[in-house]
Amino acid sequence: MTSTTRRLRAMAMAFDVTLDGLASEAAATSAIDAVHRELMRADDLFSLFRPDTPMSALATGAAGLEDMPDEVLEVLRLCEAYRHATGGAFDIKRADGVLDPTGVVKTWAVSQAATRLGNVPSWLIAASGDVLAHGGERRVGIADPAVKGDPAGSKVLDVVTIGGAFTAVATSGSAQVADHIWDPVTGKPARHFVQASVAGNDIVECDAWATAICAGGAPVVERAAAAGLEVLIVTSGRSQGGYEAVSTPGWPRAS
Repeated sequence: MTSTTRRLRAMAMAFDVTLDGLASEAAATSAIDAVHRELMRADDLFSLFRPDTPMSALATGAAGLEDMPDEVLEVLRLCEAYRHATGGAFDIKRADGVLDPTGVVKTWAVSQAATRLGNVPSWLIAASGDVLAHGGERRVGIADPAVKGDPAGSKVLDVVTIGGAFTAVATSGSAQVADHIWDPVTGKPARHFVQASVAGNDIVECDAWATAICAGGAPVVERAAAAGLEVLIVTSGRSQGGYEAVSTPGWPRAS
């Protein structure tokens, strides 16, 4: 049985895929190639940096909702559902009126890619702070907000266990890209928390709620907990270094 880890590039970011328990390296390569195709397809559908995608056509008015592929309509429906669930904190409508689902496209792509791993006994997909696992528990680090860029080999803020009761964790905040999350109430960059991580069993749901918590603050944390999710919040930095952080009672911190 093989254990294979490979880094893929898609949507201008890195995705690390680990597969365990396959009979051969060839089988692992085939599975990883299938994952990569799904990730690239998401870019072909949703990129707003490319003029040839359906999402760009919708943004510019060159096409309407009736022209969108089913996958685009699915993601837009998900975004609307999360807008409602989070009390408006997760909102993909920009100030210029453009619908921008970038906040969940990455994790939606991961969830789609995971459907290609049905024959793999155990696997993990890590996507720039968001992780989905299957087939056994794994310890995963939550990136320290002070670390810029690829955090591999760096100190972590916390370590969680996923792959058992919780299969997904997503982290959002302005540590890597300053002021890219907007408060839907004030219309200004959100400054409620430094960073938020959400653990659950749907990576898209975790991603949407992590962004919503950063955008909407404490009331959204209560909504997330009521929805059955566990949350770790970095509330502020310390004057002597490090961070203040709090979590919900069931946060899956590794023992």
